[in-house]
Amino acid sequence: MKIVQDKLRNRQALLVSGLITLIFTSLFLFIIYEQRMAAASEGVNRLQARMMDIFNDNELIADAIGERYHHIKTGEQCGDISKFVLRDEDEWGINADPKRLHSATGTMVAQQTSHNALCMYTAAEFIRGMVNELNPGSFDAHRYIIAKNSDYFYWFMASDSRNFSFSNSEMARDITNFFYPPVDFYTRLLQKNVKNKALSSTNFYTDKITGEKAYSVVSYIYDLSGKEISDQIVAYLVYDHSKPELQEALAQAFDNQIPPELNVELVNLTNHESLCLSGKCTGQSRFMVRNFSEKYALHYSLSLGRFMARDAHAGIVILLAPFFFIIISFSLKSWLNESDLKVYIDTLTGCFNRRILDIIKRRDLSHCSVVLLDCNKFKAVNDTWGHAAGDRALQIIANRMLSNTRTSHDIVIRTGGDEFMILLFRSQATDAIAIAQRISGQVTSHVFVVDGHTVPLSVSWGIAEVNGELDVAIQNADSAMYRMKHTKEG
Repeated sequence: MKIVQDKLRNRQALLVSGLITLIFTSLFLFIIYEQRMAAASEGVNRLQARMMDIFNDNELIADAIGERYHHIKTGEQCGDISKFVLRDEDEWGINADPKRLHSATGTMVAQQTSHNALCMYTAAEFIRGMVNELNPGSFDAHRYIIAKNSDYFYWFMASDSRNFSFSNSEMARDITNFFYPPVDFYTRLLQKNVKNKALSSTNFYTDKITGEKAYSVVSYIYDLSGKEISDQIVAYLVYDHSKPELQEALAQAFDNQIPPELNVELVNLTNHESLCLSGKCTGQSRFMVRNFSEKYALHYSLSLGRFMARDAHAGIVILLAPFFFIIISFSLKSWLNESDLKVYIDTLTGCFNRRILDIIKRRDLSHCSVVLLDCNKFKAVNDTWGHAAGDRALQIIANRMLSNTRTSHDIVIRTGGDEFMILLFRSQATDAIAIAQRISGQVTSHVFVVDGHTVPLSVSWGIAEVNGELDVAIQNADSAMYRMKHTKEG
């Protein structure tokens, strides 16, 4: 069987094993990838929720400062204007000396001393204290207030004011380039669509404090002093999202275990400008999207190459794939060969059956010889001693043929009831004659006993070289065999 089918079965086993290995490896990698993608989505969802919380907090603080500002201004409780100290030639401030900043309070810097600026400082300090008292341990950096006409700036963190100067502040020079005009107070207050409200966020800019690319969420502190509440504001409440702050928030969303294959990009939907927070964001052709406003969205994806190279479970699957392939290939080849045995092997004699001829004819049979053998007076053995004795006789003859041929080269075939054929590869007629004579002699000399009686066994044979079609050689050998048979029986 090895001679006829081994190469074919080996190719089939390799091909099928390769396909199975590829399918299962791809399936396992896909499952692991989807699990990692689901985990990434959960982390990004936490970041999205955090960003929304910051915006909602900003809105609440802005409303609270607006209410407090109105109350203390109406009640003339803003404090003493002498709190302002000259900071620079044309700047005044409260807790604004860069060399002696007190972290326990916020800082205000104004172009000139004014009652409105003092009232805003007092209101902001009150709300700042309440926020820290009600939410201990939760302190939001980089939140500040800008007057609607840029006359004053107030920082919740005093240290954020250290590098500020009206002379180099782009916001102070032209605030309209940064902030959208406000809607009226009640529309803003009652608007439930947070993503729509967050349209007030700025575009990306370079943060003067951190030197990093950033954007700001903006809430409005409304002027509540009029009889009719309108869209008039007294200031903007701003929270800066710098790149380091966003990256820290991303790390916290993933419990400080950001997957190395994760790409996260913050995209401005209005001008398509972006900020890469993790991984390699350029060329993301397929990505997931999480919108946290009508203006900004997170685009994220898992790099397939880095996933397969760095993910531990993916690495194990890839390392096991060759072993999986070898095991499947070996098992499949064995199974195919065993299946061939059921199809091409004669169960009685252990020789090939005539079905093997269809495969043999497709091979190169040059330099081959054919030997045909037929058991003499086999019908008489069957009729006299029964089919069991006939089967034993066939097994004896087949055994002699198999033991006198090369297992790795020659093919022994049972072509009929008592007819056999031997195909000798790389053999001439003289070799075939020698083998046929040896087989015939061993069969004749074998003592075959049935029920205590010795039954003589003998075979007739004929040989022919294959010089073209195998069928022609078989016919020639068959003619020679029957001439011998007639001679012996005559």
